[in-house]
Amino acid sequence: MAQEIELKLRFARRDLPQLLAHPLLKHSAARVQSLRNTYYDSAELALHERRIAVRLRQKNAATLLTVKSSPPASGGLSMRQEWEEAATPGIFDFSLVSDPPLREFLENLRPALRPIFNTDFERRTWVLNEGDAQIEVAIDLGHIGSSHSGKREAGKHGEKRSEKICEIELELLSGNVAHLFTLCRALQRRVTLIPALPSKAERGYQHFLGTPPAPVFAPPPALAPGADPALALRELLLAQIEHLQRNENGLIRHKDPEYIHQARLALRRLRSALAFFAPLLPPDYVAQFAPRWQKLSRLLGQTRDWDVFLHDTLAPMRRAFPQRSELRALHKLARQEAASGRKCIRQYGNSADYGRLLIDFTAATHALTLPAATDLHAFGLARRLAWHSETQTLAAHTPADRPRTLHRLRRRLKALQFGSELLTACPPAAETSPLPDIRLLKTLLKELGQYNDLAVAQQLLRTHHVDAALAQAWITGQRSLLHQQLPHLLKYWAQAAAA
Repeated sequence: MAQEIELKLRFARRDLPQLLAHPLLKHSAARVQSLRNTYYDSAELALHERRIAVRLRQKNAATLLTVKSSPPASGGLSMRQEWEEAATPGIFDFSLVSDPPLREFLENLRPALRPIFNTDFERRTWVLNEGDAQIEVAIDLGHIGSSHSGKREAGKHGEKRSEKICEIELELLSGNVAHLFTLCRALQRRVTLIPALPSKAERGYQHFLGTPPAPVFAPPPALAPGADPALALRELLLAQIEHLQRNENGLIRHKDPEYIHQARLALRRLRSALAFFAPLLPPDYVAQFAPRWQKLSRLLGQTRDWDVFLHDTLAPMRRAFPQRSELRALHKLARQEAASGRKCIRQYGNSADYGRLLIDFTAATHALTLPAATDLHAFGLARRLAWHSETQTLAAHTPADRPRTLHRLRRRLKALQFGSELLTACPPAAETSPLPDIRLLKTLLKELGQYNDLAVAQQLLRTHHVDAALAQAWITGQRSLLHQQLPHLLKYWAQAAAA
C-alpha cells in the first residue's frame, strides 16, 4: 500500500500554453501518455457508498488495477490509501490490497462489479525536485463520460453527459508535504491555478447518477475521542474550507441563492473558529488570514443582502400589493443588483487571488502544531463560558432600537452557537453540556435575524434613492412588531445562567 498525497488544481484551457511555458516545465521534456480508465462498481454502488474507487487503467499496452480510498479533501489537497498493480483486462485480483477487511469486502463484491463510467485523458508528466522532495507534475486534458465503449453516450436519464477534464496534479513522490505547496506557489506566479475538490471518480459518479447540482450543507463537526489536538484543530478549520469548496461550483455556475448562503455560512463559521481558537493559534496566522477572507465574505454578504431583500422582504409586499408599479421597479432593481453581485463572485472565484488564498490557508493550517498536552475540550469549555458572559453583557447594554449594536450582538451569538458546536466535537464529547437554554438562543437569533434583514432593507433603499414610500412604511411596521419582543428576549438572555 502507498499513501497518495496530491494537490489537484483547475485552470482555464486557454492558459495551457502559458502553463507549458513556465520555466519549471519548459526546460525538460514531458512524458505524454493517453490514459483510458474504466471505473467499476456494483448495481447498488456499494463502492461509492463506502468512498472507494476501483478502476482498470489502459496505459500504453499495459493494464493496471487500482484501488483507492477517498477521504474528504480541502484546499485541493488529498491524502488517501492507494494500491496499484499490473492486471489482466477484466480480471480483478484484490490480493494487492493489504487491508484485510477491505480486501475481504472487495473479494465478496467482485462477482457484482460492472463498468460504470470512463475517464479518458491525455497526461503530460514531469518529475521535479523541490527542496528534498520529489514531485510529479501531471497536466490532464480529456473528458469524463459513459461506461462500456468509452463513447459519449446517453447518461442514466437519457441526456448526453460528458464533462471536460482540465487540471494539474502535483503528487508527492517523496519528501515533506510542505514542498507541494511551495511548488504550487511557484506555478501560481505565472498561471491562475485554483484548488479543485472533487476527484475524477467523484465527478464520474455524479455523471452516472445524473445528480443535479445542489447546495451542500455543512455536517456537524465530529472528531474521534482521543484525537491528536493539532490534527483535530486542523480538521475543524479545514472542514469549513471543504464546505465552501463544495458550494464553489454553484457559486460560479448557478443562480440558486442557497449557494451564496451556504458559502457565506462556511466563511462565517471559519472566522468564528479562528476567533474561538485564537489563543491557541500563532498570532501571525490569525492576523494574516482573518482579513484575507474578508473580500469574499464581503462579496457574498452584499449579494446575500439583495437575495434576502428580493425573496424575504419584497415578496410579501408584492403579494399584498400586486398592482403597485414601484414594487415592480424595486423587484427589477433587486434582481439587477443580485445579478451584478453574482458576476463579481464568479470573477473572484476564478481569480488568481482566490487560488493563492486557498493554497496559502491550506498550507499554513497543515503546518499548525500544538503541545501534545493541549486539552481542546477544557480550552473550549472555558472559551465558551467567556463568550457566553460577553454576550450577556452585550444583551444587557443593547437598546432594542440600535441596528448596529443589535447586529454586533447577533454576530457574537452566532459565534457562540458555533463555538458550542466545536466544543461538542472536541473530546470528551460525551461530557459536553449544551448551551444554557438553547431554545432561547435560537429564538433570539431568529428575532435578531429578522430585525437585521429589515434594517439592511432600509439601508439598501436609502443607498439607491428609489421611490419606496410604500416599502419603507411596510418595513417600519414590521420593525415595530419586533420591537415589542426584543427587549424581553434581550433581558432573558442577559439573565440566563451559564451551564
